[in-house]
Amino acid sequence: MRAVVVSHLAGDLGGIAVTDIPVPRIGREDVLVKVKAASLNPVDWKLAAGVAFPGWSLPHVVALDAAGIIAEVGSEVTEWRAGDRVVWHHSLFAGGVCAEYAAVPAHVIARIPDGVPDEAAAAVPCAGYTAFQGLVRKAHLQKGQWVLVQGASGGVGGFAVQIAALHGAHVIALARPEQEARVRALGAHHVIDYRRPDLGDAVRQLTPGGYGADIMLEVVNPRDARKSLDLLHYNGQLITVDPLPDLSETPAYTYAASIHEVALGGAYGAGYRPTQEDFARMGDWFMAQLSVGRISPMIEHQISMEQVREYLHRLKAGGITGKIVVGID
Repeated sequence: MRAVVVSHLAGDLGGIAVTDIPVPRIGREDVLVKVKAASLNPVDWKLAAGVAFPGWSLPHVVALDAAGIIAEVGSEVTEWRAGDRVVWHHSLFAGGVCAEYAAVPAHVIARIPDGVPDEAAAAVPCAGYTAFQGLVRKAHLQKGQWVLVQGASGGVGGFAVQIAALHGAHVIALARPEQEARVRALGAHHVIDYRRPDLGDAVRQLTPGGYGADIMLEVVNPRDARKSLDLLHYNGQLITVDPLPDLSETPAYTYAASIHEVALGGAYGAGYRPTQEDFARMGDWFMAQLSVGRISPMIEHQISMEQVREYLHRLKAGGITGKIVVGID
């Protein structure tokens, strides 16, 4: 089968190429999926460059998010059949998904409803589940809360804006002025340029009592935790997607903030099946929203397998908004 493969780790991503590899074999609790579409995320270039590396054996297939049709089911799989359309977030410790076929644990897949394109489904998992896990599972987002979203024009941030708006929150988006119309279309009520020197004052002026936001989703680690904690009210909640911020300069009893780390891949690394199973439930929620047009998959680029290395370079350079989807057929 054809696949986009990393043959060796390289900072210039020179180890990425389209090549032929064997179709993967499935275990008793797995399904074999004929992949129709995959999507790219920043973690994909980091892994291929060796910036973040979980101990792969090389060569290794690129990408973690995909959608397709079940071609075969393992002997102990009872809830799925060949022909079912499915979407999932893959383990970065197993072979990737930007290939004609992928072997997938049956407990992590979600069903794609009729009318939802494979490309739209594939755009969701890594970024969408990250935002959902942070806001809904960990921060227990409530209607009427004030939610501050960093990187609102990107994948995780864009889904976070939509999730918060659908849950009835007041959404403050941090984005460049040229992205304001796009971010507002996703559901943001207020948009602030994250480069403003008076960012803290701007956020506090919008929130009740001038105290700051209830919840902040942080997609880029600002190192010193106070940079984000200053945007929250006392007893607020900070969701971090990048590594945890540096709390060494944060005085005790000053913020009393709850800090939530979101790391989807960690559930696979830890072998913690309950969270892996929740990937399927989050997928069901997103597919339901896609089917009625309440969530945008934010697809900005649809590319071929041969263009994956080029677009991972563009992700590495920064500036890409929305999602990149790879057509496999």
